[in-house]
Amino acid sequence: MERSFTKIETANLNFFGNLVTFGGQIDEIRSYLNEIHKFIEVTNFHLQNDKIKGYDIETLEMLKYNYEYSHGDILRKSILISINVILELGIDRYCKDFQKHGNFKISYKELKGDLLERFKTYSLKILNSKFDFNSCLWSDIIGLYEVRNCLIHNNASLINFGKKRVIEEFILRNKAFEITDNEYICITHQACIFGLDSVENFYSKITEFAFEVFPTKHLK
Repeated sequence: MERSFTKIETANLNFFGNLVTFGGQIDEIRSYLNEIHKFIEVTNFHLQNDKIKGYDIETLEMLKYNYEYSHGDILRKSILISINVILELGIDRYCKDFQKHGNFKISYKELKGDLLERFKTYSLKILNSKFDFNSCLWSDIIGLYEVRNCLIHNNASLINFGKKRVIEEFILRNKAFEITDNEYICITHQACIFGLDSVENFYSKITEFAFEVFPTKHLK
């Protein structure tokens, strides 16, 4: 007769499942990014070299412009926003599972601040997390989060954006991102890859702490 899992084993499996799900979502976005990026580049090459036929001149010129300037830009912005959506959902699930399995009365949503501020407070004050909130990784997560906010709330413009300095310092450290002369955020293909890698690394790091609290040694 198979025995039932203990509370610690159940928690461990829960966090492991979340980690696998998170990684799978990141991999799906990474695959989508690479496939669509390649399609845009190849199509743009054929358009610019007049290898695509069957369109009138006006339509062809519009396609040339869109594939050279618009489509890639829209793709990369949507990828950065999607990365942050997965991050938000992952943090929410992580904190709720810790509250459930650790029997904490307080929810991270009861704390003050934005998502990352509440997560930091909850991790330090409630969970006693060992994650290094002074690390470059954490600074990069904040930077990515503020880039997302700027894309959504200010159309990628840093003019009059409240966290402008945070983004400028982030981009100064990470050259895959750029700021145009008229103060708009420019996101390259490498910036998307950097974002995917950083968020995946971050979630892996915080899950390591969960495994320490609910260790695998209890699983036999």
